[in-house]
Amino acid sequence: MKNLPNGIKWLIVLGVLALMVVLAWKVNDRASRVEMPQPDNTFGIYRSAEE
Repeated sequence: MKNLPNGIKWLIVLGVLALMVVLAWKVNDRASRVEMPQPDNTFGIYRSAEE
């Protein structure tokens, strides 16, 4: 890694960051399409907005 020019090192860093952005975007896109279940109010911790 010490023998690589600075430009190549920055390209590697930017490539890794771009990959992380793409993966985060894909995870967020998939998670936004999953239907979430209603909250379980077994212990009565949720209150309605009317109260």
